Amino acid sequence: MGEDFWMKQSFLLKIILLFLLINILNTLSFAEDTSYGTAALMVIVERETGSITVLDTSKHTLLGRVTGLGNLNHGTVKFSKDGRYAYVISKDAFVSKIDLLTLKVVKKIKGGNESIGGTISQDGKYLIMSNYSPGEVRILSSDSLENVKVISAIREYEGGRIQSSKVVGLVDAPGNLLIFSLMDSNGIWVIDAGEKDFPVINKFWDIGEKPFDGLITPDGRYYLAGFLESDWFGLLDTWEMKEVKRIPTKDINNASEKNTVPLWKIPHLKGWAIAAGLAVLPAVQREAALIYDTKEWKLIKELPLIGTALYTVASPDNRYVWVDLVGRNGDVIQVIDLKSLEVIKTFSPGKGATHPQFTSKGDTVYISLMDEDKVVVYDPSTFEKVREFSLKSPSGIFSVDRIYKFGM
Repeated sequence: MGEDFWMKQSFLLKIILLFLLINILNTLSFAEDTSYGTAALMVIVERETGSITVLDTSKHTLLGRVTGLGNLNHGTVKFSKDGRYAYVISKDAFVSKIDLLTLKVVKKIKGGNESIGGTISQDGKYLIMSNYSPGEVRILSSDSLENVKVISAIREYEGGRIQSSKVVGLVDAPGNLLIFSLMDSNGIWVIDAGEKDFPVINKFWDIGEKPFDGLITPDGRYYLAGFLESDWFGLLDTWEMKEVKRIPTKDINNASEKNTVPLWKIPHLKGWAIAAGLAVLPAVQREAALIYDTKEWKLIKELPLIGTALYTVASPDNRYVWVDLVGRNGDVIQVIDLKSLEVIKTFSPGKGATHPQFTSKGDTVYISLMDEDKVVVYDPSTFEKVREFSLKSPSGIFSVDRIYKFGM
């Protein structure tokens, strides 16, 4: 055969290979895109197995699970400033830095004996732990997780007695400040995380009995501490930093104890309960939501519930607040309309319903069903279930959009 024949065959082979390559590329272009960003992720704590599950809420898909994270019976999750990393803080004070794009642990350290959570500094440089044992604030580099500073939470009394305290209600605040409460010595401290030595710049004592948690308003103006044994909240104006005012938790004209119930669980205070110029907060040992005007910080209504509120979570449009209950009717969610200040919906998503978490624009709500090993997704407009996932003892749900919010 001549040279022309082989040239023609070679040309034909090239045409066939090009055709096959085009078909392969077209097939790949129509294949499901398995890449994702981090802005729409939810990180869900699986408390009994020491693991977290990551869901993509833009597609309502399960991306994967990360295990071996410690005792997560009160596990909390914080996020790096760029949304790339999640920091899981376990009850036994392990901190695991997880790459949300690979779902791999990039570093894990032990930061004490018992931790209740933490926060990220305003500038994103530090992960700060809120520790029960030893009672302290522990400041870590958010990059390396190396220990930067430990501040012991102690109170020195006249006569030389020194009392160590559990740290609760830790939040980040404008001006690169950190604010927290001392549970055992009834105080609020303020740290300047913008200074090299992290000085404690304010100490307020005898603010109330047994602070259990705290919140900062979305604008960073007010820090609010809740108490287990005092009938008020402690309010600190961060613009003034002069005093902690007492904000009553009971209507003085109706201060009856007739609806007191057991303390089934300690309620949670977070800035997600501030909406439409109102604060909707759980009452301690009462089946009620306390509604305050945040301009004057006056109690305007004690709204009866059919159980004890654990979380009060406002929708992103600030119109509604979803409340999960513990104790009596512990499987129930109640929805408060902030226009009428009434409960407009009571329903049970399933057993052990807890920790409602809205997607960033509020098109769906994720809810953990701890006693059914499920997370369910609801349409908040119709209250219809749109999706469910099988998870292992799910509890806390943490949206990556918390990186844009103080105190989260």
